[in-house]
Amino acid sequence: MIRLLCFDLDGTLIDSAGDISSAVNKTLREHGKQELAHEVIVSHIGEGLKMLITGVFPEVTDHARQELLIERFLENYENDMTRTTTVFPGVFDFIEKWLSDGGRIGLITNKNEKPTRALMQHYGLERFPWQGIFGADTLAERKPSALPLQTMMARAGFQSHQTLMIGDGTPDMASAQAAGVGAVAIGFGYTRIEILNKYQPLGIIGHYRELPALIASLC
Repeated sequence: MIRLLCFDLDGTLIDSAGDISSAVNKTLREHGKQELAHEVIVSHIGEGLKMLITGVFPEVTDHARQELLIERFLENYENDMTRTTTVFPGVFDFIEKWLSDGGRIGLITNKNEKPTRALMQHYGLERFPWQGIFGADTLAERKPSALPLQTMMARAGFQSHQTLMIGDGTPDMASAQAAGVGAVAIGFGYTRIEILNKYQPLGIIGHYRELPALIASLC
């Protein structure tokens, strides 16, 4: 029986692409570059800050310069990260019902922990009894490593067959595979479904109302 659900954040619980895109384009402008289309920026979301920055600044290969760009992006983003971001429909209803039925939840994201907690507090997600909130900089390794899932399962006291990873990105799917955990893909997130299907998720949902039946079918 599934008891522990581990959620990604961006593209899974919240739709933050607009604010991330705005911060990226502001950073590009500050460095004399043209803005990128929203869809191009979205294609780089989900694999952590370094992958995002190297994706939109491919000509910058020096580590020190990359770190400066990351720092500047974070300043731009954290100063204005709630302008257009919203919680996806059905998230609150699903989590409340899951918890009332005795389920447990964890949060594993490749966003750094500080902005993660700030966003969760702003949007009312932090009030839930999370078994853990792991950002990219919380543990020694981040997704696609198995470590975040393994650590969450150990903390919550559940095994791999009792756990699901729910996310919209390839790091979510790969982390689940590495940890021997089943994965549910978010079909309304930031990764094309044909890419997610390569990881053979147990299911793909188009709305959170579909998740209870999918979980029930796995028990």
